[in-house]
Amino acid sequence: MSLIEFVIFFLLFLIVYHHVIYPKLLTWFSKKAVNEMGEASLEKEALPRIAILMCAYNEEATISEKLHNLSILKYPNEKFTIHLLLDGCTDKTEQIATQTAKSLLQQNVRIEIHQNPENLGKCKSINKLIEIAKATNDVLVFSDVSALLSIDALERLALHFKNDSIHVVSGKYHMLESTKEQAEYWAYQTAIKQSESKLGAMIGGPGAMLALRSSKVETLEADTINDDFILAMRAISKGGKAILDDEINLIEISPDDASVDFARRKRIGAGNFQQILRLKECMKPTLGWTAFNFISHKVLRGLMPLVLIAFYGSLIIGVAFLSPIATTFALGLVLAHSLAILKVSELCLKAHYLIKSYLFSFLGISSYLRGEYGNHWKRVEKQNNNRSGSLAVHIVKRLIDLVGATTLLLLLSPIMMLSALVIKFTSKGPIIFKQLRVGEYNEDYATLFYVYKFRSMVTNAEKLTGAVWATKNDPRITPVGRFIRKTRIDELPQLFNVIKGDMSLIGPRPERPDFYTKLENEIPFFTQRTFGLKPGISGLAQVMNGYDEDIEGVRRKIAWDYAYALSMSNFSSWISMEINVFFKTIMVVVTGKGQ
Repeated sequence: MSLIEFVIFFLLFLIVYHHVIYPKLLTWFSKKAVNEMGEASLEKEALPRIAILMCAYNEEATISEKLHNLSILKYPNEKFTIHLLLDGCTDKTEQIATQTAKSLLQQNVRIEIHQNPENLGKCKSINKLIEIAKATNDVLVFSDVSALLSIDALERLALHFKNDSIHVVSGKYHMLESTKEQAEYWAYQTAIKQSESKLGAMIGGPGAMLALRSSKVETLEADTINDDFILAMRAISKGGKAILDDEINLIEISPDDASVDFARRKRIGAGNFQQILRLKECMKPTLGWTAFNFISHKVLRGLMPLVLIAFYGSLIIGVAFLSPIATTFALGLVLAHSLAILKVSELCLKAHYLIKSYLFSFLGISSYLRGEYGNHWKRVEKQNNNRSGSLAVHIVKRLIDLVGATTLLLLLSPIMMLSALVIKFTSKGPIIFKQLRVGEYNEDYATLFYVYKFRSMVTNAEKLTGAVWATKNDPRITPVGRFIRKTRIDELPQLFNVIKGDMSLIGPRPERPDFYTKLENEIPFFTQRTFGLKPGISGLAQVMNGYDEDIEGVRRKIAWDYAYALSMSNFSSWISMEINVFFKTIMVVVTGKGQ
């Protein structure tokens, strides 16, 4: 077995273990577990004091319904208090919450409203509520404003927390409105949590409601992403138990639209990765089932986007090296995805949905590693999508960029090293030439980045002339440079730009800032060619029109750029265009039609 085939089988095992073997093992072991539910009833004096903690940012649509829901919970009013922290709201949340609290006070429901004058973020708000309520309460219940609790939720929590070994309790999560795929996904997640719960080691719980023994609650770091999960895991990290009560129903009444769901799943993906780094203590073997479930469930879930990318990348490399095993798996995956797109196979549809979810998670991991989640966050109400084209296109395009650029770097590294040596020994100057270019353009800004290329001109080629376009028989181009420009070898270092996220494999040509103002004045809507779109190493305009020599050349090419951008509004038209540009690029390289 070759090294690449060993890697393929190892990655495949991780994928199958996480999604199939682990759930089966859980089901088998959980059948032998004993239910540790407390006594059927408790004396009123023995009931724990409960604080319900909620943070709200611009929740005017649901805040009144949530407070009324909590007010009718079956539990002595003097034994529980609702703490609501308004985190710099800019809508009518404060007004509605204050009026609702006053009316419920007549029913002896205690609602304490706290304020942050400006939006400080959920973690700081949670920490503030913990400091307010921890000392005077036995149980802290964290709940989202957008979720309703079943009427006996607090009574059942009281029964569970009579058992001193139980540190965390949650309920069964339902969505008031959901797609078929979402419903099946949550049913799958709930089944896993139910099995984990029977072993006393439920891993995390929904933010809709998470109850913790107050003495086990720790405050959060300000940049924590999945706050509810971190709270729960730290509460059981020293040996406590976490369980799910099927009789406590949690109803999500505010389903996310597509753009918000994208932001939420991206954030969860980033949080899953962050919590692997933050919860190393949960992997200690002495924690038994907690450690086993955490590694099998959440650690692998957090790493699964990277595992899948490595798996697909390994298949591409294996196919390139004519591995029969890699080729068989690759053909099988192509068939499976085709069946899912055609909606022929139910199993393939489920796998397709799962992989799509991991794509969101991967984008979240990428954003986290770039430091985008260093600041506080608030509930997303609506996300303006400034990108051209459909969301699915952009996600798949980024995945293709990463896998494709990585694979090309591996396969073409001998050519790149040879090119570097030839450039070094045939002309004076650096091997790599970097130049400032304009990248993705949005309503508020245009990004600038340095593009990397193999040097094809003499050093200081523009010292006397300033920024000018290269021409067909440009005397500044070295003999070696002429060859690497014709074959496009000079652009191979831009694969690093693709991995960094500055560029895409295919897209409009990145233009120089020196020319940008002039082009914008001369050509209407010139800036729109990269609106919400990263520039590319190759592109429809590049393969159809070659290099620019003047403004007229750019004017001719802009129609091709628009044609490419328009193709991104539909997945099938985009993928067809992408394949077309890919093969045309190969023809340009093979026939030496570069300049």
